[in-house]
Amino acid sequence: MKFVRYGLIMLIGACALLAHGAQAATTVKVALEDSTTSPAVKSMAIKPDRTSAPAGRVTFQVANRSKSKVHEMLIVKTDQPAAALPYDAREEEVEEDKIKSLGEVSELQPGKSGSLTLDLKPGSYLLLCNQPGHMRHGMWARFEVTPRQG
Repeated sequence: MKFVRYGLIMLIGACALLAHGAQAATTVKVALEDSTTSPAVKSMAIKPDRTSAPAGRVTFQVANRSKSKVHEMLIVKTDQPAAALPYDAREEEVEEDKIKSLGEVSELQPGKSGSLTLDLKPGSYLLLCNQPGHMRHGMWARFEVTPRQG
C-alpha cells in the first residue's frame, strides 16, 4: 500500500511539472487579401490579427480570403525590410534558395485555409506571399517575437 501511495504521489508530481513546463502555442490568425476579397481592399495584403507574440510555440492559422487568386505565407527571420530580400525580377519572386524560410503555408487556393506551428525565438520576422508579383504589391507584414516573461 505504501508503494502505491508513493507511486501515485510521484505520478501527480510529474504531471504537475509537465503541465507547468508545457506552454500552449500562441495563435495568430492571418488573412491573405487582394482586390477580389472585397471592394474595400485596394491592394494585396497579409493581415495578421496581432503583430507580435512571446517566444515559443506560435501557430499561424492562415486563410486565403481571395475570391480568385492563389496565395501563400512564408515566415522569414530578418531585420531587413521586405524590399532588401533577394528578388528575381524576371520571376517576380523572392529567391527562396537565398533566404532562410522557417516554414510556409503554401499555395492556398481561394477560400482555403492552412496552419503552421513553429518554435520561434525573439527577433524580427517577415510574413510574405511569394506568389509571382504578390510581395512587391504589398503582401508582406512585419512580425516581432518578444522574450517570454516569467
